[in-house]
Amino acid sequence: MSILGERFYKMSNAIFCYDLTPIQLAVYSYLVCCAGSKERCWPSMKTIAACCGCSETSARAAVKVLDERGFIRRVDTYNEYKGECRQTNNTYYIHDLPPLGARPEAKIVEARDDDERSTA
Repeated sequence: MSILGERFYKMSNAIFCYDLTPIQLAVYSYLVCCAGSKERCWPSMKTIAACCGCSETSARAAVKVLDERGFIRRVDTYNEYKGECRQTNNTYYIHDLPPLGARPEAKIVEARDDDERSTA
């Protein structure tokens, strides 16, 4: 039985080491899937949101974070129509995964009890 033409895409297991939220991971996965071997794609924000099961606002925020963190590059795309320049779907360029940075160490905060504060 064929499901959606049985097309597959490949992604590194390292993606789980980047502390992405579920929506960011879904959006990144969807963009990688759309790009395939071309390393670029241009789905609309409405399509991204619908395919990832989130609102357009959440999808837009996820794209912004992915762009800022170096997973993708979002480029505004314009087209001239009847003498007017209009923005069309953005073009998304998929980058190699950014280098893993050192994870921040948990800060240990020592609590002082009230007796120490009252004597100081």
